[in-house]
Amino acid sequence: MRIAGLAITVALLIAPAEAQYGGQYPNGGQYPNGGQYPNGGQYPGSTGISIPGIPGIHMPKRKQKDDGKTKVMIASLDGVLRKLNEKDMLIQLSSGKIVRFRLIEKTEFRGKDGKPIRDSLLHPGDRLTVDVNPDDPETALHVILAKSGSDKDRENASEPVMVSRIMTPDKDDFGKVRAVTEANSASGAVSSSEEGSTTDRPSLHKSSDSDSDSVTPVVRATAAAGPKLNDDSTDAIIDDARTAAESYSADLPNFLVQQVTLRYQGSRYVDNWKLMDTVTADVSSVNGKEEYKNIKVNGRLTDRPEDSGSWSTGEFQVTLEDILSSRTAATFTSRGEDRIANRPAFVFDLAVDQPHSHWTLVDMSNRRIKPAYKGKIWIDKETRRVLRIEQQAVGIPRDFGFDSEQDSLEYGFVSIDGRRYLLPTVSVSMACGTGTSSCSRNRIEFRNYRKFSTDANITFGN
Repeated sequence: MRIAGLAITVALLIAPAEAQYGGQYPNGGQYPNGGQYPNGGQYPGSTGISIPGIPGIHMPKRKQKDDGKTKVMIASLDGVLRKLNEKDMLIQLSSGKIVRFRLIEKTEFRGKDGKPIRDSLLHPGDRLTVDVNPDDPETALHVILAKSGSDKDRENASEPVMVSRIMTPDKDDFGKVRAVTEANSASGAVSSSEEGSTTDRPSLHKSSDSDSDSVTPVVRATAAAGPKLNDDSTDAIIDDARTAAESYSADLPNFLVQQVTLRYQGSRYVDNWKLMDTVTADVSSVNGKEEYKNIKVNGRLTDRPEDSGSWSTGEFQVTLEDILSSRTAATFTSRGEDRIANRPAFVFDLAVDQPHSHWTLVDMSNRRIKPAYKGKIWIDKETRRVLRIEQQAVGIPRDFGFDSEQDSLEYGFVSIDGRRYLLPTVSVSMACGTGTSSCSRNRIEFRNYRKFSTDANITFGN
């Protein structure tokens, strides 16, 4: 998967009877005997868990014909390439709408003949066909070069794209869903199917002064492009934060960081947290893939830090994307303004009802629930990027293994190779066992961000 980001999530350990508790988000790395966050890395030695029925990157649904051939359900659209990054691309439709598609490791780039080509052969102004799984229209499965752009097309397409114009594709942008045999999908061959045909696929319109398909010119980006800083309404601020979150991963470089997890035990009634141990790990994030090395518990090397308590990995970006996603249907209520990390910020209460919750909690008996939750979110006034998120589970069943779960995630501006990026700095998670006063608290700190290079020594030391 081409998803950039350092792993971050928190697993929780409750002391009595050596019970382990944790939470999870969809499609992610696994807590030891506990939960997981979405699209994340696993603990060393653990096995990932697939959680059905939750948002994530879905590959096409497949079914078998009577002759045994595999069928793939596909929807397509045509457009002009505006920008191609490592993890996403921008396509301009004939209507002028500009949509962003996510690129993953399984995304295939093909020429007119259906044969694979290098993505470096595509340039702004080229006419493309993009195939997606109807269940996940934001992820490109096949990117097919239909026609190379003319000099004029490429000149128009090279104009900067204003952030405010970028949208996510919706079902109305695509033609009818069609069934394609896996063997013929490279050429877009369509088998007979009740789902429809390609006759309704959108097509580019011809310009009146050219015999080639043209790109609708866009206004050149100016200093005013980006966040709507003159609009402090809740809707405008949340929309800006959502747009910033969508482009977040694509802007990150490959980097190294040290993850330090401080594991505490204490009581829910008294602020008397006792440090049990410290887990350190040297982490590299390269092209969206995280690798953990030099893992130590109290300075001693180990490949299973979960044996002595809870320790976690995961995809921190998805926490942010999920809360801001329209699928989560979170409600936001303004609480005014505040300062965090010495920066002015808007503060909102947030609430997610149970039917839209993707936050799964897992207790020691492997029982899973998706509770409603509430919390707060801090959004930077200048950049409209999220600076802090707090979550608290609501309505946990009385017979569940723990009755309290609270998480927080804080971002800060860090310097990597002379540039500043907004990255996680601290995450704290706490849970308390049902019917007990015993609680666990994990504090994860991210230290010494630096640029990754092939000759870099990943060891940070103690």
